[in-house]
Amino acid sequence: MAGAGAGGVAAAAAVVSPLAGAGVMALSATLLLLALGQGIVPLFHGLLGVALVGYTFLNRGFAHVGGGGVFISELVVAVAVFAILARVWHVRLGIGHLAIALFMAWGAFRTFPYVGEHGLDAFRDGVAWGYAIIAIAVSMTMTRGTFGLVVEWYRRLAPLLVWWIPVAVILTRLYRDVIPTFPGADVPILFVKPGDAGVHLGGIAAFILVGLFGSPARRAFATIITWVGWFVSLGLVAALNRGGMLSAAVAGVALLFIRRLSPLLMAGALALGVLALGWLLNPQLSIGGERELSFQQITTNVTSIVGGGDPSAQPHGTAQWRLEWWDKIVGYTVDGPYFWTGKGYGVNLADADDFQVLADGSLRSPHSAHFEILARSGVPGLATWLLLNAVILFVALRVAYRAWKLRADWWLA
Repeated sequence: MAGAGAGGVAAAAAVVSPLAGAGVMALSATLLLLALGQGIVPLFHGLLGVALVGYTFLNRGFAHVGGGGVFISELVVAVAVFAILARVWHVRLGIGHLAIALFMAWGAFRTFPYVGEHGLDAFRDGVAWGYAIIAIAVSMTMTRGTFGLVVEWYRRLAPLLVWWIPVAVILTRLYRDVIPTFPGADVPILFVKPGDAGVHLGGIAAFILVGLFGSPARRAFATIITWVGWFVSLGLVAALNRGGMLSAAVAGVALLFIRRLSPLLMAGALALGVLALGWLLNPQLSIGGERELSFQQITTNVTSIVGGGDPSAQPHGTAQWRLEWWDKIVGYTVDGPYFWTGKGYGVNLADADDFQVLADGSLRSPHSAHFEILARSGVPGLATWLLLNAVILFVALRVAYRAWKLRADWWLA
């Protein structure tokens, strides 16, 4: 009844003023979340889980779930804040929290002065530091039981995801204009980018290689099916996106933590078989865009990363475009007038730096988180970002070393 009453009041207020309606809804949500107390933690975990699965399978399309300028990500952030408040007196803060706080503080310092001029664009550009609050909430609320639940769900979803990726990428490229959208959104429900898919492939490979997928003896068939799907997806991703290809390849770092080589040997045998069959058949398939699905395109992408190939051909031209933009950013920050402050969050960097290539002006950032942070928050902002990454790496390796000494294989994985 209370919820219905609050909804009625909000609806009435919205008739008088949309801003008043939004304020009433925000107040109602705050009172409800505060009333939940410690119950906000499982709510946060559930909402975060739904969001992550949605992002994983629908990618950019899921990011546009919402309305009135408020999307699913903002809802997760709001609940994360209340989860932090519920747990702040029950946990011990560490060096990781300090590093995140420094990064967020400088990001906020370079965002809020631009809200008046650029509105929501300032906050949209500031997601790199703003969404870091989710990391704080996760660190404060996760338990051993929660970790186990996450591992179990990921084990179930990974085989589905490796076979879904090629279907989703092809549907996105061929039928983007006819795929329906969420109400009020201008992006199709399904909008999967090859680069993001490559990141997921890297995570899945590491997950299997370190042994979290399960005992090879008990899950041999599932492991084989998953690896076959993984290499099929990798072939598609590698042909379409260099960044995705590199992201998937980074899973090799997991070899540092492997005690048993059975999953690795299985993956190696499958890889050789897939590569041999691919080179023998040499398939060429156009699935929209400038790059076709072929082994020749994969070879071109690989050589472009290490500096070979024709500099005038795709994807070398886009690489040169990025390098020129990044060089300009270094020029006006490290060696220029924006050393301390950057250009701020909210400014369209592509327009400001004269590197806009899209007719609708929707390109805003230089295709690199590192250079975007440097351009928007200056050298101090980049320093807090690099410090954050270094601290996360240090903490992860320190905990891994402790698990290795205790022969706690599950935690090491």
